[in-house]
Amino acid sequence: MKIKFLHVPKTAGTSVRHFLQMFFLSRHVCPASSNEQFRALPQERLGSYRLFAGHIDWVDLDQIEGESFTFSILRQPQDRLVSYYFYLRSEGLKLDAVNLAKPERRGMHAALTLSPDDFFCGGGPAEVRKHIDALFDNFYAYYFAERSFDARRRIRVGVSVSEADLLARADRNLDRLDGLYSIGNLTLLQQDVIAACGRQGFGRWGALRSRLSPLRDMKLNTGAGSYASRIADLKSLGATHRTFDRIEEMTRLDDVIWKRLAPEHRPRSR
Repeated sequence: MKIKFLHVPKTAGTSVRHFLQMFFLSRHVCPASSNEQFRALPQERLGSYRLFAGHIDWVDLDQIEGESFTFSILRQPQDRLVSYYFYLRSEGLKLDAVNLAKPERRGMHAALTLSPDDFFCGGGPAEVRKHIDALFDNFYAYYFAERSFDARRRIRVGVSVSEADLLARADRNLDRLDGLYSIGNLTLLQQDVIAACGRQGFGRWGALRSRLSPLRDMKLNTGAGSYASRIADLKSLGATHRTFDRIEEMTRLDDVIWKRLAPEHRPRSR
């Protein structure tokens, strides 16, 4: 059994990856955590891995053959977006000026140097804007509709696809998942992982360890504060109604998915 975790940013991914690694030998864990790293690995090496967990396009993971359990995790959209913004700021503060200026750090650089209104509402160079929008603007809808991280760069509601069609495509792909979970109820994920790969070989040891160190107790890479406190922090940074109106628009389609699937109340694991 192979495990494929479609890691949406800021949905407990670090904790989940750490949990999943309990069930596999290190040589069976794919080291790639991004598209670039994944695509650089030789095909013969990819076939030897059994755990894939990272910000990797679903369409790329499809090339990995064999029986698999593919899942993802959702979080209340506005909570995820605001948490992601402050994550970029906190990570950016750890870097020196040279590293912060690297292209792959453009989101962190923008979160630190742009005002909240400019960050969310259209400030910064064009390439920075594309990067921010690709990861912030209704990410669930675009990612699950196209099964790739750069979907927002290639298509856009009202230009190349209708809103209804985008949501319909996302729904169809979400129905293909073996499991869909809420960040607020990861016990269901733990149960399904144990059922999928915790009954033989090294997985048995992983199942035992997971019961001693359950997923719900892991708090890796989590920021301090609640959603309400982060909203207060945004205001202290100068955010006006423009920021909050834009956050609402950037999560409008994702909120449709969140409420329609109701992952907190109707888990879709199979």
